[in-house]
Amino acid sequence: MHLRLDERPFSTVPPAVANGAYQPVSFWQETVDVTPGVPLAEDLDCDVVIAGGGYTGLSVAYHLKQQKPDLDIVILERSVVGHGASGRNGGFAMPLIGWDLYHAASALGEETAGAAYRLMYQAVDHLKQVVAEHQIACDLEATGYILINTCTAREKRARRELELAHRLGFDHTWLDRDALQDYIRCDQYRSGVLDPHPCIINPAKLARGLKAVVEGMGVRIYEQTSINEIVDGAPVQVRTPGGIVRGTQAVLALNGFSGALGFMKSRILPVHTYIVLTEPLSDAQLEAIGWAKHRASLETARNFIHYFRLTADNRIAFGGEDAELYPGGSFRNEDPGIFEALKARFRQYFPTLRDLQFTHAWGGTLGVSVDMFPTFGQGGSAKNIFHACAYAGHGVSLSNYAGAILAPEMLRAAGHNAEAHPGKPFFYNRIPFWLPPDPLRYLGMRGYRALLRAHDRIQGA
Repeated sequence: MHLRLDERPFSTVPPAVANGAYQPVSFWQETVDVTPGVPLAEDLDCDVVIAGGGYTGLSVAYHLKQQKPDLDIVILERSVVGHGASGRNGGFAMPLIGWDLYHAASALGEETAGAAYRLMYQAVDHLKQVVAEHQIACDLEATGYILINTCTAREKRARRELELAHRLGFDHTWLDRDALQDYIRCDQYRSGVLDPHPCIINPAKLARGLKAVVEGMGVRIYEQTSINEIVDGAPVQVRTPGGIVRGTQAVLALNGFSGALGFMKSRILPVHTYIVLTEPLSDAQLEAIGWAKHRASLETARNFIHYFRLTADNRIAFGGEDAELYPGGSFRNEDPGIFEALKARFRQYFPTLRDLQFTHAWGGTLGVSVDMFPTFGQGGSAKNIFHACAYAGHGVSLSNYAGAILAPEMLRAAGHNAEAHPGKPFFYNRIPFWLPPDPLRYLGMRGYRALLRAHDRIQGA
């Protein structure tokens, strides 16, 4: 494995730091004070070098330090911790893996799907525990989550999935139209399925809080440090403009940015999703749409979902509607067409809020495999390079649990004792399906998106 950086995908986004000051993209990033950390400026030797300072890299560092505090761990981050998806996502910590539980059972079998979802619920609980234990001020709310049906076809599928969930021992609840009115009011919402366990967070506050936690454990983090090259071997060499880091082990915690470094470029798509944010709602406005009582996080049952939730100051973050792959795998923070489509859909759902102003709009890059399943694993000529990525837009809980899965494998591989761990999930050492290079990949993705949109229209979703 020999990886080299391709700078071209980054040419379509502005730098995270300009004239020494951090340049936030999302609303969440505006709620944290960020002093950009110094870049690497020397050669280093360490036990573990981690490429990427998002939730995955922070989680792996955290769990390694918990089990073996004397490990020397270095995290390298191109921009600042929490600038990528970890500081821009919708803030939903939920157990979703694959398209949904029904899809997972169809693809994997009920036993494997049930085990995967139980692991995901452990991931949700783990996040809550870490936040509580370290008193991370990230606006965590245990709101639960409702999948909303807007058409007959989706109701039928939701009924089948609910039966499956109960068969596997999960405590989901059916909400008919009247029951759903107690959570959210919209004429187009026919029914829903309530999962009481998910929570919401301010993602940027969580990322910066985790950064402080792992630094307090002795982890060295270098921000503003681009990785130019990773050279396989023992040790692994990670080359940056300011120096080379030689690690006994390495972790690729890059998710949607993996392809820019050449890792699984033909297997993980850098797909983009977008969010618009309203001004704060008054108590009367919240009451008018029935959201004041439970504050549940919400998602519509469509191919191109809509996901929405309340912020701590009662704004509505409304995302989804479309997902875009850009030519050449380039990265984009904005897509005006999708922003306008989101605003139109919001007003369609909530006509009483048609005069509500939108204050923010942003987007970011996801790592997505064809079948929507993630990939964790171990590789390299010396089997000392580990990875976790392809969360498909539902990675808040799993990426924060990545260390619980990878750390024991890494410690054992290095000859250390390791604590008990959740076991290797089905996606450990799973290689996602191969995709052709551009322009075929880009054109194929556009055709696939057109089919998904047509399916939504036909169903009336």
